[in-house]
Amino acid sequence: MKIGRNEPCPCGSGKKYKKCCLNKPKENIKDFIGDIDLSDFFESHNDYIHNRKVKNPEINEKLLNIYDNSDSLSAKEIIDGYLDVMNYVLDYATEKDIHTIKELDEEDLVGDFLINIIGDFEMEIFNLDKEDYDLNITNQYFDRLITVLDLDYDNYESSLRGKTHNLFRLGKIEDGEKLMLDLIDEKHNSIYPFVELVDDFVMIGDLNKAKYYYDLGMKNTGFADLDILAERSGDFK
Repeated sequence: MKIGRNEPCPCGSGKKYKKCCLNKPKENIKDFIGDIDLSDFFESHNDYIHNRKVKNPEINEKLLNIYDNSDSLSAKEIIDGYLDVMNYVLDYATEKDIHTIKELDEEDLVGDFLINIIGDFEMEIFNLDKEDYDLNITNQYFDRLITVLDLDYDNYESSLRGKTHNLFRLGKIEDGEKLMLDLIDEKHNSIYPFVELVDDFVMIGDLNKAKYYYDLGMKNTGFADLDILAERSGDFK
């Protein structure tokens, strides 16, 4: 089982995984959580999602298939499966006029908590090669997610970062840059839009622009997790 982006980080920091050890440049989670035994954590969560009674067993099977067989599935099969699950959830939310993740979880639509599904799906999209899938389709998903659900800021930001990353990979650099600049202008005191811009400009080889946003972000000395951006300094050498 994978650790969802929005689950508590198993290192014990109290932060969400996506804002803690997920961002650290390590090959394996075991490298930075030491000898902590995660077997009970994984096993209990695995038992829960496989035995939870759900409204739509057929859709839930698609989710469990991803969880159980991700190593043998193609990128397209994984993304198609997640889209089937999330389109079902968002269709249900629209039909029932539901706008929060908490309310949707109470409907027992699928086996896992929705926050984990959203977070894991984001990770799959982030790792997609543009030759494997039409990234415009995944950006349509991000747009719909933000429109249908009242996301908290962390998940709203993560969705916009995912869309931005896709826009850069699609060659729509100005659109992606503007999306993050608009997020910065909303003044949520988050370092992660700067991290996204640095990473994406490094990805396309524009190190001058990457360093510009690195320097701009590092001026925000009062922001939490500034060390995550500071770790990017080696990207310009």
